[in-house]
Amino acid sequence: MSDVIREQLRAVARPDTELEVVNPAGAPPAIESALDETRAIPPMLDLVRAAEDRGFDAVVIACFTDPGLEAAREQVSIPVIGIQDAAMHLAAQIGHRFSVLTTLRHRVPVRHRAALLAGLERRLASCPVLNLPVLETVADRERVVELLIRTGRRAIEEDGAEVLILGCAGLGDLAPRVQRELGVPVVDPNAAALKLAETLVDLGLAHSKAGLYATPVRESAHVVAV
Repeated sequence: MSDVIREQLRAVARPDTELEVVNPAGAPPAIESALDETRAIPPMLDLVRAAEDRGFDAVVIACFTDPGLEAAREQVSIPVIGIQDAAMHLAAQIGHRFSVLTTLRHRVPVRHRAALLAGLERRLASCPVLNLPVLETVADRERVVELLIRTGRRAIEEDGAEVLILGCAGLGDLAPRVQRELGVPVVDPNAAALKLAETLVDLGLAHSKAGLYATPVRESAHVVAV
């Protein structure tokens, strides 16, 4: 999956964007539950802090539930973008109602909660379920494309979706193929987040620390002389 994301983002990144795709050590191989998210967050936060220390300008969390997003934004001053949040806000700019093609049924409430927190709950038409485990998104690609097209068409015809979002990082690179087949905009969440990150860096903007996000004091070394 990391290889798929890396190749996909290199294809859409600006020529002057230096891109690095990394995995948090010891995290679950796939994020399919709240427990998976919780296990992934501590090592991910280490990578976020290391990115700022190494001079990177922005970070993208390439998991569609945006695990640890607020904590990551709190601990660094560079922009941190979640692919779910970026995709939903982008979809709302190009259509009145959007649907999120969701991997597993028990993740549907997570999508509704995210839309509510983003103020986009009335714009979310549906979250049709693919019944596709996360690691299988990068397995049989032709089968996955057929499933996306079939499920996306149902969202358009039955739920009134004008825009579709591919609700998993492993699906992002398939957006152009699904869009050509269905004739509506299909948002690749990875690309949406990367392009937003580039825009924020260009504009010199990052998340505000005036309210929601605190500015924690970094731990300093304590030396005792005896």
